[in-house]
Amino acid sequence: MKSCILISSYYAPTSYFACIKEASEVLIELHENYQRQTIRNRCHILTANGIQTLSIPIVHSSDKRFFNIRIDYSTPWVSKQIQAIRSAYGKTPYFLYYFDELISPLSQRYEFLWQLNEAILHTCLKILKIEKKISYTQHYLHSYKDIDDYRNTFSKKKHPYIHNYKGKIYFQAFNDRYPFVYELSILDLLFNTGNEANQYL
Repeated sequence: MKSCILISSYYAPTSYFACIKEASEVLIELHENYQRQTIRNRCHILTANGIQTLSIPIVHSSDKRFFNIRIDYSTPWVSKQIQAIRSAYGKTPYFLYYFDELISPLSQRYEFLWQLNEAILHTCLKILKIEKKISYTQHYLHSYKDIDDYRNTFSKKKHPYIHNYKGKIYFQAFNDRYPFVYELSILDLLFNTGNEANQYL
């Protein structure tokens, strides 16, 4: 197995965790320039009204280095997103088992975006029972040798996923309204499949 390098992500999509599962070690890029409207600060969940995007507002600054991107708490986005997650997944089989643990990082009020994403990543990996060495870049390199580099793949705004990745189909909430939706946030997989989630990656 090769190591892989990924961007920092907010409740990342399933293929992101599939990359982690298959890698020997994982490197997270912190020294890139921040890019808006990507999984760095947004995720997608499935609701009764279709796919909903949850975004973390950031403090705008002339410093675009990702590790210096601060979270903007001037609006009640935390409570709104928790409510959105509750509304979307409140009736799923494993909601009561994992809800408190999965949203716990949101209540910590981290200053920097990468800190919140880190806490969420480790929480999800714990539930998925995936043990990997996770480290962070100390400086930016344009390319790496002998490392699977997924930074550009997940940096895309419209389709920030691995196109040839097809995880196993599982039972989703609202499946009576919508065909199966691939590549939602890991939240969707965990709330719907629980302790079997690892097998679906």
